[in-house]
Amino acid sequence: MRIESSFRRRLTLSAAAVLLTAGAGVAATHAASAAAAGCQVGYTVTSQWQGGFGASVSVRNLGDPINGWKLTWSFPAGQTITQLWNGTHTQSGSQVTVTNVSYNGGIPTGGSTEFGFNGSWNGSNPVPSGFALNGVTCTGGVTSPSPSPTPSPSASPSASPSASPSASPSASPSASPSASPSASPTPPSRPAIENNFPVTREGAYGTNRYTVFRPSNPAAVGRPMPVLVFGNGACAHTNGSEVVQALTFVAARGFVVVDTASVDGSPNGVQSGSPIPSLLTDGISWAERENARAGSPLYQRIDLSRVATAGHSCGGLEALIAGQDRRVKSVVSLDSGLFADGSFGYSRAELSKLHTPVMFLDGGPSDIAYDNTRANYDLTQVPAVLAEHPQAGHVGFITGSQMTDGMTAVVQFLDMTLNGNATARAYILGPSGLAARAPWTVRSKNF
Repeated sequence: MRIESSFRRRLTLSAAAVLLTAGAGVAATHAASAAAAGCQVGYTVTSQWQGGFGASVSVRNLGDPINGWKLTWSFPAGQTITQLWNGTHTQSGSQVTVTNVSYNGGIPTGGSTEFGFNGSWNGSNPVPSGFALNGVTCTGGVTSPSPSPTPSPSASPSASPSASPSASPSASPSASPSASPSASPTPPSRPAIENNFPVTREGAYGTNRYTVFRPSNPAAVGRPMPVLVFGNGACAHTNGSEVVQALTFVAARGFVVVDTASVDGSPNGVQSGSPIPSLLTDGISWAERENARAGSPLYQRIDLSRVATAGHSCGGLEALIAGQDRRVKSVVSLDSGLFADGSFGYSRAELSKLHTPVMFLDGGPSDIAYDNTRANYDLTQVPAVLAEHPQAGHVGFITGSQMTDGMTAVVQFLDMTLNGNATARAYILGPSGLAARAPWTVRSKNF
């Protein structure tokens, strides 16, 4: 691989923040079930580029404890959410609704939760207002419920039937299910790189085109896992032995990794040597089916809103093309890049079709892909990182002594872009993170 070289170092962070406080009362049929309500919402534009932006939203509960939340607002200038983590969202026109996921539905009094998203804008990107939490408009105070005007009649009939049955079922089930998630070893704020789960490597269910690397006990992760679909060097679609150590490292951090080779190197009907990006997108479809298959160890354990493609060398070309799929939220290219002459049938014009953040890694001047990687980074229009390790060469990140360094960078980038982890973001983009670890050199743009 070859490319012209250019070097500059830039760290950009465009941020705008607004803090909105809120509180209002809600009407309830019985005073016993009414709750004080109030909230505080922090909306921060963490990065912005032409046509796109990233944002972080914090929600603080000022009222009584909440078990299950829904935050709504309206974008003032037609902005659209394209990717969201730590929540699920729907959008109809300018109206947005974000609801909790399994691990962050409970917010105690004074407690908070956070989610992040990437979005698109056209013309302007003003900060929204008018947030509402569970239907309560955010206006700045806490409203307590008014006492019931008829406490006597409701107390007597409901005391006997409701006190006894409700005390037993609600105390026991609620204590048990909530204890498990809250004791999870991987809360959203914990950097993924700190995890080290035992890993199972196995053939993909129903096909020998893929090898799956996953935490052996998915429940131990404590929340649905992101998916990484990986393309091998030399576009090896049968024998993936070269990447076993590297992909085990990634899976141990709480990811489901789907590699494009059979688990035992046996023939699977797929030719090696040329990029087949559809293998990666089909790998995403396999993960969708497996997440829905009753009896699968990954049944409802995969978060399909957090999907990435990655690949090494020829497999990096596959990842860059497959990354155009709208299900993909992040892309990593290791020692790779599209050729200036359109070799393998894909020109560098394909880079303009990327819609997610992308990370390029190269192994320095001795890496055959060194110039090509740099040229691809320079041409990329989405948020991008170029991380270079001059001692890694072409295969050091996969099989060499730089494997741990390289896969750490990959995990941190995925943790930033898929999980919205602030510590991982500081590691990738901050001056005291990867850039401060000799002999790495890091550039970034559009964040």
